[in-house]
Amino acid sequence: MAFRTDIKAMILGTLQGTPLHGYEIVRRIREAGAVGKLSEGQIYPYLHELEEAGLVTAEWQTDTGAAPRKVYQITAAGRAQLSQAREQWKSFVSGVGSILGSTPIPEANHG
Repeated sequence: MAFRTDIKAMILGTLQGTPLHGYEIVRRIREAGAVGKLSEGQIYPYLHELEEAGLVTAEWQTDTGAAPRKVYQITAAGRAQLSQAREQWKSFVSGVGSILGSTPIPEANHG
């Protein structure tokens, strides 16, 4: 999995529960500790790509006294993509785990 694809999968995963605006998506990803310095400005190109691919939809919402903001929601195609990303992630984690968990780390020779 490429880093760019991982960010998209994390966005889709974040949106699986409820529609959110960009800032809230970034906040939740940061809180999960998944990505160190992901900024609001960095998330929007990913959201636009996901929207163009039909994996999310976007709608402008206005609250009384607040500026309008774009809210994103995962689509059925997005859920299918998220499911595929989960399977790829499981395979990746399993492979790394088998290497890191079974390979002995040589002790330093201090002599």
